[in-house]
Amino acid sequence: MSKWLRASAVLTLVALAMMVWSVLRPTPLPVMLAMSFGQAVGTAAFGIYGWVVLADLRRIRRDAKRAQELGLAEPAAEAAADIEPAAAEAAATKPPEPGS
Repeated sequence: MSKWLRASAVLTLVALAMMVWSVLRPTPLPVMLAMSFGQAVGTAAFGIYGWVVLADLRRIRRDAKRAQELGLAEPAAEAAADIEPAAAEAAATKPPEPGS
């Protein structure tokens, strides 16, 4: 996944460079290239980034599900129940903010 994320970043910088070039030199060639090729490169970079994010989220969910099936992790509801009392206690001991 790391190589895809790097590719997305490089494509994004290439597209950004083309857009900046068309702003700094507003002649027909840079503007046409930025509006066609630059937009295509930027869209491809965004698509690759979205794919990497979705693949990472799927991996995290799959690993959590496997860990729960094997009994290695607490279910989410039980973990949230353990956190809520601690958060309520922390909020109760927090000093009031000035002006409240």
